[in-house]
Amino acid sequence: MNKHPLANCVRILARGKTASRNMSYEQARFAMTEMLAGRYEDVQLGAMFTLMRVLEETPDEIAGFATAINEYWPEGSERFDLVWSSYAGKRRQPLWWILSAVLLSQMGYRILVHGTLAHTEGRVYAHEVFQALKLPTATAASLSTCEDSLIYLPCSEIHESLQKWLSLKPILGVRTPINTVLKTIAPHGVPSVQGIYHPDYRTTHSVAAEIKQETAVIIKGDGGEFEVNPELPCQATLMVEGEEAQLRIANDRSEYEDKARSPNTEHLIRHWQGVEHSSYGHDAVLRTAALAMCAMLKSTDYVTALSECSKAWAERNPELLA
Repeated sequence: MNKHPLANCVRILARGKTASRNMSYEQARFAMTEMLAGRYEDVQLGAMFTLMRVLEETPDEIAGFATAINEYWPEGSERFDLVWSSYAGKRRQPLWWILSAVLLSQMGYRILVHGTLAHTEGRVYAHEVFQALKLPTATAASLSTCEDSLIYLPCSEIHESLQKWLSLKPILGVRTPINTVLKTIAPHGVPSVQGIYHPDYRTTHSVAAEIKQETAVIIKGDGGEFEVNPELPCQATLMVEGEEAQLRIANDRSEYEDKARSPNTEHLIRHWQGVEHSSYGHDAVLRTAALAMCAMLKSTDYVTALSECSKAWAERNPELLA
């Protein structure tokens, strides 16, 4: 019986307490290329994903997986100014960052949001908010003809297996490395923004961006999304084609009395329209937008970006979200 092409990748991860090691960038890229092509057995995929969690996935593995997935971006994805990943969803606060994206799109920037089509009781995801706000969702076939400046693309439209692999936690018992990988993907030359939940993953994301020579801003965001929590200091890592810079955003206060207590999308609509004001939401929206703008401009000038976003907010069209 001939040896399966992926057997060596599983062997690298599973050789025992002293001999097991992580895959190199090239090995991880090869493994993901094979899996995306359907050349794998289910037992290999489950073993590989689980063993990577045991050993803790490395920047090389994340970068290798992401590079392989990036070959599948639909036509038209390269024309955007920013790719915004959203896979965590939120259960305590609205997705304020979506107003940041709407604001930036009104400023003339083209933003492609990608994420999961998951639904969890009590948690709200980006695709649900886009639908509620009547913002467009594209398919792989329609993306190149969409003229909107803010579009949602389900990860299943990048490759049909991605959503399936995201949903393996109930089967494997642990989240798979795909959750991390998908936050780091981007079409060639397009900057990205990446929110993390666990601070230890900051280095994983930043080094993966360095390996791929990509531009990205990485923060420990509210709920794991790319969204500034204004009640806490925010440390942002800006990677520009392999070069790293750090931005620190101070918090003006540690508690906002008008902070929303649910993820209800109605808060976003009323805040955009000016019917309901939230100081928390206002600061979250503008600070998040300014960081995203730094990614697009490949700039560390957060102060100027914040000023421009504040001006655009004052001049926004309140009737856009009705």
